[in-house]
Amino acid sequence: MIILPAVTITLAFVLAVMVTIGGDTKGEIHGIRGSNIYRVVSFFPYVSPAVVIGILFAFIYSPNGGLLNGLLNLPLRSLNALGADVPLVGTAWLGDPRFALGAIILAVVWSLVGFYMVLFVAAIKAIPSEIIEAARLDGRGRVRLAAQVVLPQIRENVSTAVVYMGIMALDMFVYVSVMTPSGGTARGTEVVSRYLYETAFARSQFGLASAMGVVLALVTMLMAVIVLFGDRSKEDA
Repeated sequence: MIILPAVTITLAFVLAVMVTIGGDTKGEIHGIRGSNIYRVVSFFPYVSPAVVIGILFAFIYSPNGGLLNGLLNLPLRSLNALGADVPLVGTAWLGDPRFALGAIILAVVWSLVGFYMVLFVAAIKAIPSEIIEAARLDGRGRVRLAAQVVLPQIRENVSTAVVYMGIMALDMFVYVSVMTPSGGTARGTEVVSRYLYETAFARSQFGLASAMGVVLALVTMLMAVIVLFGDRSKEDA
């Protein structure tokens, strides 16, 4: 609930700023070169089903022939070809509790960051150009412009994104079930939704599973209320 929304929304905001106002500070306000292409390409992962993304990253993280280990082994193979005796990387990224949850979070960030980038791009485009022009004439650079002008203007959109990402973080059923069906080594990637499913349909403890579902729903609503009313109180202040 903390790492996943923070990383996804921060990265999406940075990318949105780059493709909208991150270009040359002279002349008309525009994004970096090729921003339209980046906008389209970054949205592709979001239209892919979560199951497909989970399977794709399971192959990437595979200890035997996975893409990640293959890339890490490229320089090591070169050293071995020169006569060095360096052991190759064979990490089971989804089987090691030290890396499994982080590996799944990385897959989720990759799949969702494009959607939130497009959401923030639309919000930034709705900001009156006079406000941004005035900030630029006032001497604000890109970082200060994004943090002091753009971010306060799209605060409601960011709050909505935080709520959606919080709900996503509380769920995570599809990604965890596909990438680590048993909850990972030592259940390092266990989440409430997958544990609820196991409790109900593997152990037939339907009463306990129903209670877990109610608690999960209450926690979700509480998180949404805290985020939305916290943002509203800042506006009133």
